[in-house]
Amino acid sequence: MPTRALAVHAERMVAEVPLIDLDRPPPAGAEIRAVERSRPVRLLAVLVIALLTLGGSVVPPPGLTPVLSVSEPVTSLQLGAGSLFLSTPTFVRRYDLPAGRTRWTRPFDRAVQTLWTDGADRTVLVLSGSEQQWLTALDATTGRQLWSQESPDTSVLTATPGGVLTQSGWNGRSSLRLTDARTGRVVWTREVDPAGFLGPDELYQGGSPWIVAVGNDGDVVVLSYADGSVLARGDLGLIYEQGGDHSVPANAASVSVVGDRLYLSRRVRGKVSLTAYSVHSLTPLWRTEGGPVGTVSDCGTVLCVADTRWVTAVDPAGGGVRWEQPSWGIAYRYDAGRLFAYDNQEDAEAALIDAGTGRVLHPLGHSRQLGRLILRTEGIRTWVSVPDAATGDLRTAGSMTHVASFRCQQAAGYLVCPTLTGDTIVWRVG
Repeated sequence: MPTRALAVHAERMVAEVPLIDLDRPPPAGAEIRAVERSRPVRLLAVLVIALLTLGGSVVPPPGLTPVLSVSEPVTSLQLGAGSLFLSTPTFVRRYDLPAGRTRWTRPFDRAVQTLWTDGADRTVLVLSGSEQQWLTALDATTGRQLWSQESPDTSVLTATPGGVLTQSGWNGRSSLRLTDARTGRVVWTREVDPAGFLGPDELYQGGSPWIVAVGNDGDVVVLSYADGSVLARGDLGLIYEQGGDHSVPANAASVSVVGDRLYLSRRVRGKVSLTAYSVHSLTPLWRTEGGPVGTVSDCGTVLCVADTRWVTAVDPAGGGVRWEQPSWGIAYRYDAGRLFAYDNQEDAEAALIDAGTGRVLHPLGHSRQLGRLILRTEGIRTWVSVPDAATGDLRTAGSMTHVASFRCQQAAGYLVCPTLTGDTIVWRVG
């Protein structure tokens, strides 16, 4: 409906409400007459005109709204900012969201295995081929090929606007390599021990400025992600004596990196300890005795040490035990005051628990955490919950059926899941 017709329609709905033509000055006395009108009537007129004019641009109500369904066999997918990048064995495609329109399609002669995006929707990395693997970079806006190179025994660890980090070679030593995502130029190469720890976890999401590599014997090197320079070196001394008393538990060690701390949880001749090191200097900051040997994770106000049988929460400042929960197998941060935890049963169930006490706040059944979303599956149906912006309480956005929830992804207000029926569906989450 034309704008003038909308104005006439609105004027008829609210009798004698004055409309001001912005192209011409109002007649004398119009301002006084407008003031004399009642405030509720004027507000109603404005709302009517706004709603009639905006039409389809009104923000949709909160919920779970399907915006795209793909029925082809999908090998890999990545959500971007308002887009979905998807691959089948024969092509890579970009869809615009929420419209669901195809932006571009790029065919491949070699079977496409997987793809990655750089997190800024500038470059798409595609691994294709079977016996001979090729790594190809595409321009994310147009689908144009930027470069392609043979990459045998290569795994892409992360892709960021700063470059593509890959690891290749697995016997004895392996190489880390950072390649410029737009040109294919090698920025730096370093050798690391493939049998040890490589992290932190944020590295694989492109969120870490450094790479921490721990060899099987405890040799540690901290590298700059940007240029591969060595920031620190150290030795955790993980070589154990052979033989020994078989009546005590076997020697064990677990390395974790949380923020700018490296944590070594270990058992030597039955004695358990947890030591915190500075990533910057690899000097020890504190050490405690006892507890489980397990992975250390960020739990907000505490650190969680978990060995699948129970979770111990310790003080990040000195390692003192805050609480222990033998019913939980693992826990990690959900928000500032809550943890997402799985119990230690074979058919594990989840709950939100209090970070300060370990007390259960909200049982979640068979659920998984996906960013701020929680996906709870009951039979063929999976319910999607989101935290309320005002209270933080969980609110059900909607449900899906026949989805493989363990393969879902979320980003920028969208959720994408493959289904057991063969389709891949994208929802907008409100």
